[in-house]
Order: sequence, then structure tokens, then C-alpha cells
Amino acid sequence: MMMYSRGESHQRATMRSAHPLFAALAITTVLLGCCATSSMAFSTPRPQSLTQRSSSSSPTAILKKNNCGQNARQQQSRSNHNNSILWNAASGSGEASISVNAANANAVGINGNTSSSPSSTSTTKKSSNFLHILWRFTRPHTIIGSAIAIPSIFLLASPTYADFFTGGAMKSLAYAAFPSLLMNLYITGLNQITDVEIDKINKPNLPMATGELNYPTAIFVVVLSLAISLAMSLVHPTLSTMGLQVALWGSFLLGTMYSLPPIRMKRHPFLAAFCIVAVRGTIINAGFYSHALSSAFGGAAATSGVLNCLLHDWKCKLSSFFFGVFGIVIALMKDVPDAHGDRIFNIRSFTVRMGQKRIFHAMKNVLMGLFGVFGAGLLRWATMSDVGSVEFLRRGLVGLACWTAGWTVNKEAKGVDPEDSGEVYNYYMYLWKLFYMSYLALPFVK
Repeated sequence: MMMYSRGESHQRATMRSAHPLFAALAITTVLLGCCATSSMAFSTPRPQSLTQRSSSSSPTAILKKNNCGQNARQQQSRSNHNNSILWNAASGSGEASISVNAANANAVGINGNTSSSPSSTSTTKKSSNFLHILWRFTRPHTIIGSAIAIPSIFLLASPTYADFFTGGAMKSLAYAAFPSLLMNLYITGLNQITDVEIDKINKPNLPMATGELNYPTAIFVVVLSLAISLAMSLVHPTLSTMGLQVALWGSFLLGTMYSLPPIRMKRHPFLAAFCIVAVRGTIINAGFYSHALSSAFGGAAATSGVLNCLLHDWKCKLSSFFFGVFGIVIALMKDVPDAHGDRIFNIRSFTVRMGQKRIFHAMKNVLMGLFGVFGAGLLRWATMSDVGSVEFLRRGLVGLACWTAGWTVNKEAKGVDPEDSGEVYNYYMYLWKLFYMSYLALPFVK
């Protein structure tokens, strides 16, 4: 509830009077964003292989190549050898080869005659390319989601909006955000390390699938990220709270079991679903909520524990449920365009077991229902407040935004062929935008 209990100073009164306008502007932005179409530009370039996949990189073509006769392979080998000779002659280099892939070409910054570039320019380009490769390795849409989620959870946990904008809260937020982003890198990186061969079919533009990032470098990055993240959860006397430890260590354990054998939870649809609900719902939301209360807003240990927040704090409980269900929708929708590679490598996902169309439409309906139910609840809750009050405005606008988001979920799904990887990928990325916007709206429902 939006109430200030620390005096009636002029500063508090000024902030209180500004809240309705601030809330209206912020939530209207969310409402407009939810109405946007999937043609919105996304900051991370979409893999070209999914928008216009060439026949040579499609799962069907790969299977056909594997079934070619021995004579065809020998003929192709001779053709490649001849092409290599012609390429070497044309380039004037004894080291060039027709088998050089686009990743290696980019690694040396081929935009013209690289042989004439100064060594310093080449080094700069390589360094710039490595940072770009590392950024793609993080799976940007997931790391952006974490970067938005943590401040929103802090705002939700803060007694007042003003309490969030203090030095102590900012320090606590920064201390939680940095290791959580490193943990996100560890989990997504580990998944790529263990799925290189699958990704060559499902996501051939990922840096390990293209060969731009090799195994030793990838392993070094994920191990270093893990070590720093877990260390930060333990070393600080006041900011290494139990909530932060639950969030980071819980994510580490479940993220590791999700990807690594012998458990490899992603091979079993029910275990995979449990992992996603636990991380996206309970661990992230309850863990960082508890951390915010105990480290930034003076919560007592008895009332700010993770379990106590889940059982007795309605804000923590409902946000954990909402984003747990949303996380399931995103995770299962991700498997729809991955069905080809998953079948080949015996990943028995729900999509492989039940079919792409059934999972696509089921997840669309679940998300529509989620937005519909929460929208109705917020609108009902708004009517319980005084008409024209700050609470009425905030909750009413977010409720309308939820209904609008649910409408766009159905609207954007029309015309999408669940068996077309490119179309499903577009829709999947639109759901991520709604995920971001849901976290941005979260602090305004309290």
C-alpha cells in the first residue's frame, strides 16, 4: 500500500503529490509497449538461420547429407579440393582455404584486404569481435531479463518508492545484480557447452556452434563467472544475505543439473519444467525479495527469510507465481522451433512428445489466461480503493495493461505456423518483450 509513515515533511509531501503523474506515465508506457507488434526491433540480432535458413543448414538437409552415398561424398571431396586450389591461387596465400568459415573470417575482421591492414588494427578488430562473441554467448535476451527483474523486485519490496532511491538500497541492489548476471552467464554458457552438436542444427549461429568460441575459452568464462558469483554470495558481512545465497546457489545447482549429465534434467520434460518453475518463480523472486528486505530496507531476520516471504508476504507470493508460470511458457515455447534437433539427439521435450502445434497453442492459451486472471484481479482490487486515488490509478492501469498484453498474445499468434522455426522464433522473442514489460509494471501493483 502506498503510504508514508515517516513524518509530514515538505519533501515527502512533494513526492506524494508527484506519484499519480509518475505512476500514470510509467504504466502508460507499459501499456503502449504491450500493444506493440512483433515487428518491434530487438536489440540482439536475430540469427539469420532462423529468419531465412538456407537449405545447407536445415535439419532436413543435414539428414540428407548424412544419407548420401559414398560416391557422392568422394565427388564432393574432389570438388572441395579443386576449389581450395583455385582459392589459394586467387588469394596469393598458401594458408587460405575454401573451408574457412564466416566465423573465422569475421575473427580477423575481413572487410577488405586484411593482409594490408596494420597489426594494431587487426588486434583491435579481434578484441572488438571477441567482446561481441562474448555478448552473444551470454544469450542477451536472458541476461536483459535478469537485469530488469532485480531492480523491479527491489522496488516491489521497498516500503515506499522513496526508500528505493537511497544509497543503501542502491548499494544492495548493485551487490545483488552483478553476481546474478554472472550466474546467468554461467547457466546459459554451460547449456551451450553441453549442446554444441544440437545447436549446430537448432541454433547454428551461436558462437560455439559456428566455431567462433572454442571449448577452453568457453569453459574458462563460465567457471570464472561461477566462482565470482558464488564468492560474492558469501564474503560480505552484511550484503551476503541468506536471500542472495538462496538465489545464487539455488540457480547454480538447478542450472547445473539442467544441463550436465548424469541428471541432465532437460532430457526429461517434467524435471525440466520443475527446474524452470523453481528458478524463474521461487528462487529468483523470493530470493532477491528476501535479500532486498534484509539488506536494504531493514527487515528483521525472522520476517525477511525466503520461506517466510513465500508463505506470508502476498507481494512475494503472487509475483513468484506469475513469473513461474510465465517462465514455463517461455521455456516450452523455446522448444517448439528446436524440435528437429531435439528429435535427432533424443531430447524428449514436451514438443517432441506432443507435437509442435499442440505445445504452441497450449502455451499461447496459458499465457492469455495468466494475463486475463491477473488483469481481472488488479481491476477488482483497484475498485476497492478510492476512485481517483494513487492506488486506484496504478492498479487499474496495470490491470488494463495485463488485458491488453493477453490480447496481443493471441493477436501475434495468428498466422504463425508452429512448424516454421523462423515464425515461431519471432513470436518467442515477442513473449520476451512482454516478460520485460511485466517486470517493469511489477512495482506499481503494490
